[in-house]
Parts: sequence; C-alpha cells; structure tokens
Amino acid sequence: MNKTIGFLSICLVASLFFLFSSCAEKDEKTIHISGSTTIEPFMKKVAARYKRPNDTKITITAPGSIGGINSLLDGSCDIVMSSSDLLPHHQLSAKNKGIKIKSFLLGVDLIVPIVNPGNKVSNISFDQLKAIYGGKIRNWSELGGKDALIEAIHRNNDSGTAAVWHRIFAPETHVTGKTLVSNSSVLAYIAADENAIGYISHSFINSEIKPLRVDGVGIGNKELWHKSHPIKRPLFLYVDENKFTGSVKTFIIFTLMDKEVKKIFQESGFFSSAIFFGWQ
Repeated sequence: MNKTIGFLSICLVASLFFLFSSCAEKDEKTIHISGSTTIEPFMKKVAARYKRPNDTKITITAPGSIGGINSLLDGSCDIVMSSSDLLPHHQLSAKNKGIKIKSFLLGVDLIVPIVNPGNKVSNISFDQLKAIYGGKIRNWSELGGKDALIEAIHRNNDSGTAAVWHRIFAPETHVTGKTLVSNSSVLAYIAADENAIGYISHSFINSEIKPLRVDGVGIGNKELWHKSHPIKRPLFLYVDENKFTGSVKTFIIFTLMDKEVKKIFQESGFFSSAIFFGWQ
C-alpha cells in the first residue's frame, strides 16, 4: 500500500511539474504589444514576419502611445510602441512602482499638417501653425485662403502624436473643437471638410488630403525634409527592464536587427535615425 501511495505521489508531482512547465512555456511564447496607432501597421508586419519561424503568439492593440505606456506600468502589456518620449508623470509612476523602463529607438517620423485638397492654402509657417493651434489665427483669409473659419482638429490625450504636437505648438489647455482618436480618423475628417486642418504621421499621407509645406519645406524634397522639417519625433519601443527576457528580448532584437524589417520600416514611411543625426 505504501509503495502504491508513493508511486501515485511521484506521478502527481510529475504531472504538476509538467503542467506548470507547459504553462510557463506557453506564457513565454506570448507577447502583448500595445501603444501607438502610428507604429501599429508597421509592427503588424514585423509580427507576421517574426511568427513564421517562431512559435509565438503576438497580440497587438493600439490605444495610443500614452495608453500603451499606462498598460506597461500596470503590467498588462510586454512591449510599448510609442511615438512620444516618456512624460514626467510616467517616469514618476515607474519609479514609484520600482519599474525601470528600457527604451529602444526604432527611427524617426515626421508629423505633417494637412488640409483638404480644395483648400487654397499650400504653405504655412511654423509661427502660423502655433497661432492656429493657440487660437490666435481663426480664419483662412489670414493665410491667403477663403473667408472661412478654421476648424483645428486635435488628437485625444492617449495619442503620442498629440503629446508631441502640444509640446511644440500649444499646451493642452488651448485645445478646443473636435478631438479624434487616430491618424486614420483625422485623414477621413480632413478629406471631407475644406475648412479643417489637422496633423498626422508622414506614414499615413494619401491622395485624399493635401500635406502643407512648412516654411516652404514640402514632401517632394525628402533630402530637405531630413535637414529642415521642424516637426519630427523619435519612435520607440519600451519594455520593463525586469521583464526583458525570453521571447520579448528575442523579438526586440529581431525588430531592431533584421534587414528585411529595416526595409519594411522605411517602406512604411519612416526614416532611419542615422539620416537625421548624421550617422550616414
């Protein structure tokens, strides 16, 4: 009887060990990525390429850069896609929780002011953009356009693009009017409204809207954009350094080092950080 009980105990322990090992392996092979709507399309392509030779489940959600950082801080995601630097309150929250956020630079993106193709205005100055989003210029006639009120479109508070825009042009306290969630929603709104102005990532530009030249610098001359465009920002991946192991670490290295991924990054409308910082 004792031998039988002992044998059953060994079997039970072995079964539990196998069960927990399998769960750990399953968890190890699952990556949750959250954050920027700007980076999301690119990251979906990277995930598809990574999953082909790797048995890894990757889920991607895009509530916005700020929403993604909040998810990392509450432990509900593994990797953040961010089109914004960490904000001071995020840094404080991470410190209070004992989280050390590690950043990886993907490259550089340009934020482009856009209008409807029917709008006469094609060029705008940096100072005029500040005046529009600060509420000092309110009519297109002040910019050489028709006599019509300007509808300045904003992004919501979870948007990294909005965080950068507010830092450069006007604080959030100046936000009035319509606030939209994503690059795609801004595109759709501007395409339907001749009096609206908005801002999107360069990677989302299409033929249904008109990108404005800023101080004479337009998208037709990318070499000049690299040197002169005043609205550019870095793109990051953030992780909790304490959890930078296993599949998360492997995926980050793959994203940064794979030659095909680098090609996909540039084809997505982004730019190598080397170009902007003079490394090549």
